Amino acid sequence: MGQVALGLRSLVVRTIVFVVMAALLAWALGGTLWPRPVSAIQRPVVDASGSQWGWMVTVSSVDQEVFYTLARRREGQWELIEGGGPFPAVEPLVTPVGTLPEGVVFMATLRDDNAARHVLVGSDGKAFVSTTLDAASAD
Repeated sequence: MGQVALGLRSLVVRTIVFVVMAALLAWALGGTLWPRPVSAIQRPVVDASGSQWGWMVTVSSVDQEVFYTLARRREGQWELIEGGGPFPAVEPLVTPVGTLPEGVVFMATLRDDNAARHVLVGSDGKAFVSTTLDAASAD
C-alpha cells in the first residue's frame, strides 16, 4: 500500500508542477491558459462634437466572433457608448458631413443586408439605432 500512495503523491506533485510551469510559460509569452476576449480601437477615429470616436473591436477567442461597439475618448480613456452596440458588422467611421437631425452630433452606419441602419449619437452621449434616416438626408 505504501508504494501505491507514494506513486499517487508523485503523480499529483508532477501534475501541479506541470500546470504551474505551463501557466508561467504562457504568461511569459504574453498569453494565458484561459482565453479572454481581446479589444482594440479600429482606426481611423474621427473627431466630432469635441471628442474622438471610434469602433471598439472585440474578438472572442472562445467562439471566434467579432463585435463592434461605438466608443468615445475622454481624458485619455475610451468609454463605450450606451446603445452603441455590440453590432456584428459596421462601416468604417467617417467625419460627419452635412446636416444631421436636431440633437444628433454623430452618425455611424451599420452593415445590414435588409435595410440601411444608422447609429445616431445625441448630444447627451447616448446612441440609438435608426432605420428611418437614409443616407441622402445626411449629405
